[in-house]
Amino acid sequence: MTNFGTQFNRWWQRYVMSGDVTTLLITIIMLLMPALALADAEWPLTLTITVPVMVISVIFGYFLSVSRYNELYALIVSTIYGLVVVMFVAAIQQSVNPVRGMEDVLARTIQWVYDAATGGINQDALVFSLVVSILFWFFGYNAAWHMFRIDRVWRVIIPPGLILLVNMVVYAGDANLERYLLVFVFMALLLIVRSNLEAREYEWQINNVRFPKHVRTQFVSVGAGLAILALLIAFAIPSNTLQQRLQNFQQYLASDPVRQMSEFWNRLVEPIDSEGPSTADYYGGDSLNLGGAIKLGDQVIMTVDAPPNYRYYWQSRTFERYNDGRWSPSATRRVPDLNAPLTINQPPSTDLGRTQVQHSITMVTPSRLYHTIPHPLEIEGIGRIDLLRTNGDQDDPNSPMNVSVIRPTRVISAGDGYDAISAISVASANELRATTTDYPEWVVNPNTYAGGISGRVAGLARQVVDQAGAVTPYDRAKAIETYLRNSITYNESIPSPPPGVDTVEWFLFEIRQGYCTYYASAMISMLRSMGIPARMAAGFAEGEYDPTIGEYVVRERDAHTWVEVYFPGYGWVPFEPTSAQAPLDREGDLSSNPVQPPVGQAPTSEPTSTPTALPSPTAQATPTLPPDQPENTPENNQPTITPTPSPTPTATAVIVPTAQPPVQPPPPENPLMGFLMRAVGFALFFMLIIIVIVLLFLLIYWWWEWRGFGKMNPIVRAYARLERFIPLIGINPRENETPEERREEIVRYLPQAERPVSAITRLYIMARYGRSPDEGTAENARDIQIADNAWQETRQNILMKWLRRLIPFMKD
Repeated sequence: MTNFGTQFNRWWQRYVMSGDVTTLLITIIMLLMPALALADAEWPLTLTITVPVMVISVIFGYFLSVSRYNELYALIVSTIYGLVVVMFVAAIQQSVNPVRGMEDVLARTIQWVYDAATGGINQDALVFSLVVSILFWFFGYNAAWHMFRIDRVWRVIIPPGLILLVNMVVYAGDANLERYLLVFVFMALLLIVRSNLEAREYEWQINNVRFPKHVRTQFVSVGAGLAILALLIAFAIPSNTLQQRLQNFQQYLASDPVRQMSEFWNRLVEPIDSEGPSTADYYGGDSLNLGGAIKLGDQVIMTVDAPPNYRYYWQSRTFERYNDGRWSPSATRRVPDLNAPLTINQPPSTDLGRTQVQHSITMVTPSRLYHTIPHPLEIEGIGRIDLLRTNGDQDDPNSPMNVSVIRPTRVISAGDGYDAISAISVASANELRATTTDYPEWVVNPNTYAGGISGRVAGLARQVVDQAGAVTPYDRAKAIETYLRNSITYNESIPSPPPGVDTVEWFLFEIRQGYCTYYASAMISMLRSMGIPARMAAGFAEGEYDPTIGEYVVRERDAHTWVEVYFPGYGWVPFEPTSAQAPLDREGDLSSNPVQPPVGQAPTSEPTSTPTALPSPTAQATPTLPPDQPENTPENNQPTITPTPSPTPTATAVIVPTAQPPVQPPPPENPLMGFLMRAVGFALFFMLIIIVIVLLFLLIYWWWEWRGFGKMNPIVRAYARLERFIPLIGINPRENETPEERREEIVRYLPQAERPVSAITRLYIMARYGRSPDEGTAENARDIQIADNAWQETRQNILMKWLRRLIPFMKD
């Protein structure tokens, strides 16, 4: 054991220099910051893949940097090992059986590449994590090589720093990414200090200047203190000019050329809360956060041709699971590439009180989602459905579906459209009151899950229904809906919820203002506290009916979320708790007896319009904001740089069919940009072919130039390469030949290479049989450089001679 310890210490001292471990830790922490920032910005990144890959890459790159491999060979080795490590780490994340996990990773990667090349939509988060992990592998290798081999510290800092800065510029969410920048800059400054110290120590050694051993510790300590001081000064400097430049850059991101370029990117990567170009996918991600102020415009999103005698919502997806201000779906399966027409097998227990409505939707803004009237039955298109099987057998393709979202396989471009059939709910209030509470299991979990609902929220729900005398689930839902409409002020300029507070409780008891996602979240929480299944539906409110074109015009400001409550036999039925929307009342509702706030809570607003029945006539009143809507104050009028899309938008739906100017057709697609988009798709496919060709070329290069020669003296290696290459031009060296005899034979065949061949031979004879300069001396370095340059020239002459022999019509 002692012998092993001694050998290990010798090995460690041979390869690991003083201070290298500390530098490695600083480098790893610095590279960790961009990865954590990407995850915090809600990119679909799996840190359990990226972080291990990055750490391994730094350590692997360190040992390559202290090896004898040259830069090209080390890069080849790093690339091969990096691909293996990334795939292996991803495979063990997918399955306990690495072989099965590897099969899954390869299959999903191939599908992603195919979709990228053919224009399909594939937002597989695993493939995005693989791409980012490969990127961070090269960041780690690059950092170790340039830090420990050639001491180029800025080449270590700049690449990951750009990733971090770009992420901060495009991100528009509430996460604090500045903390990652702070740590990154501090670690980068420490690396700069270390690099300068290495340069000074080298100069001192060359000039025989003695210095104390503890100077490194003192140097780093002082450098760390100066780094902290520099950061404090930097954060104290006013940043108005910088903020203005960021806003100008964000306006550029919303321009048309960037929007068209982003369509290709968004087909392959799940969108995040960013300042990117607008699409119709306001709720396209797998989560919805309750955030701060929002800002929606008047641009037209789509037009819908539907019978004008119903109250409509245009649904894009649903969310069932709620946790600490974040909504997510309960879908457990994705059914891929269903053929047209796309048929949705709705549960048979949801058929009562419904009528089929056929409608046609034309997108004015590109979309990666299908928007339909709730309870879709058929869509004239192909797509992929995220769903939960309602009979418990998630692998049964014929099982009824509880649909979360339906995605087309290709982006629906501006001007394109599709037909759909949905079963809209027309059940009366009395019919819904008469239902039982015998909920199926797939509804109970998670739609009645009350975990995380505070006691104050549950107590308020009980007060509301008790005061209203509500007994049935329907009456309780109406009582809570009416209470929220009467008691909460609609406001799109609220601040973000404070950290560490219950978001729904903060909305109901503290700020008492908000927009649709807050109204819906509060109603769902209050219903679930009493065991009534409810979920959030997202998409767009009805919009404006334009009689001149006979269609509904849906604008950006109509983006909306609402509540759906489950009634056995009738399925999911919509409710409207947002006060900025017209009430959604049904025949038999007790609208004459509105619910008042419980004792001690005065109403803050009045209902926004007269209740109407569902189905409703076409003539309706335009709702307005509550008369006591507070003016914008510094507290509420939070500055926002959030254009579209927004993760938590609401709507100010206008439900009066007033005459509007005809909707202008979308501008024709720029043929140049369309060509560029298609070119980018095909370029990715051909890029893979180019990568394979390059790797094959590198393999051939290694086979001829380095195989078996890695540990040789550079001068001897040049001569060994000469012996390996000369058979290409018909020279077969004999074992009994002396180096001089071999040189003469080569010169006869290749007279133009006489000078470099003679130089290689002379240096080889001196290295093997004579007295060559000592290793590490300037003379030895000069000889190595001469041998290397001579070999470059000799190889060129040999390959040209070989090509002339191979291709008859090539002349000297």
